[in-house]
Amino acid sequence: MSITDSLAPTDHVNALLDGGLRMLITSIVDNAGITRAKSVPAQRLRTAARDGIGLSPVFAVMCTDDAITSSPLVNGPVGDNRLMPDLGSAAPLGPDQTVYWAPADQLSQEHQPVDICQRATLRRQEERAVAAGLDVKLGFELEFTVFTGDPGDPRVATLGPAYGVLATLKLEDFAVDLLEALDAAGVPAEQLHPEYAQGQLEVALPPVSPLAAADQSQLARLVVHRVARKHDLLVSFAPITVAGFVGNGAHIHFSATLNGVPFGDNGGPSEHARHLIAGVLAELDGLTGVLAPSVVSADRRVPGNWAGAYACWGPENREAALRYVPGSITGRPDSANCEIKIGDPSGNAYLSAAAVLASALTGLEQKMVLPAGLDHDPASYPEAELERMGVRRLPLTLADALAALADSTVIRTALGEAIVDPFLAVRRHDAQSLGALSLEDRVRALRWRY
Repeated sequence: MSITDSLAPTDHVNALLDGGLRMLITSIVDNAGITRAKSVPAQRLRTAARDGIGLSPVFAVMCTDDAITSSPLVNGPVGDNRLMPDLGSAAPLGPDQTVYWAPADQLSQEHQPVDICQRATLRRQEERAVAAGLDVKLGFELEFTVFTGDPGDPRVATLGPAYGVLATLKLEDFAVDLLEALDAAGVPAEQLHPEYAQGQLEVALPPVSPLAAADQSQLARLVVHRVARKHDLLVSFAPITVAGFVGNGAHIHFSATLNGVPFGDNGGPSEHARHLIAGVLAELDGLTGVLAPSVVSADRRVPGNWAGAYACWGPENREAALRYVPGSITGRPDSANCEIKIGDPSGNAYLSAAAVLASALTGLEQKMVLPAGLDHDPASYPEAELERMGVRRLPLTLADALAALADSTVIRTALGEAIVDPFLAVRRHDAQSLGALSLEDRVRALRWRY
């Protein structure tokens, strides 16, 4: 079976057409973290499933502001790839089941994988984990801001209080329709609740395999936007949507059994979990460049924001970059997981998951030792004590985060130069073109990109 057959077998095409599909949206998430899409009508579905859809390789160096930069491996308008929808993962964007979405792989014109495909990059790391005896589960928590009014003069849809039921009631109709649409799309939300900031909500997605989790993240965001439009609401997943407000995160919860052994053990991480967490901890500086790569990400990642400003881990420590979650007594040890706090929605979920997996696997392969966890807010310790414990602030600027990524042998090797170099080119363009602006102007520039 060719890769084309595995992504778009005939029986999936027939099922979609028989189910009432009128249009298929297929998309990738690019190195700017933006979903770029192409659509086909029902009568072209068979052709798209067989041949794919043309996509220039230059999408790998398309920036947040839609400028096109270059890297040594992707430069200029020459060449073409095929956008191949994975129809086995296709899902309706609502209960009406007429508009469907499918994630896409990028293939060559010979229908072979290409090195710049972010989805294929994650698939390779997932296969590496399986070969190591791991059954990895990932789940994204996505925060977003709901606005009313015009995009040029938006107003937050709720005024608090933080986590308050009044915000839920204010957006009750939207919330109910959103939950139903997510369920129809095959992404049943585990939770939907108001967050700390005005107008801010969070949706928690169920834990699944890494590739499915990244697909879920992309799909859930599309569903949120679609339902919001039907309620005359505006939604932004930007890391900061209003200057001075707490920003939006895209937290990753991960766990893994090793040959059937759970992630948790007597309230703490099991032996293999400690190695996995240690691997992620060791690569946090470089991971920041992947998981939080926008020109406002560092403004979100400050002490007090529960955004993981410090490179450390701790049991149920929401100020640590890595929060170990043992779970409630009724779910242990199977409910144990580790939450990565540093991520935000400007990252590419496929690359974020791939980089996390690669770091964790390195920790397991090298049997890295996990240091003692912090059971207090890291900001409450004197600097000398933090230094003694090996705890440090994560990169304070986008430039520093990208430099750490460029220096990370683990991440560069796992993702490949064809991914990392265009990614760095895109994010460095953003830093150069937008980085000198005021926070208000940077927020305004990104608000409707996500």
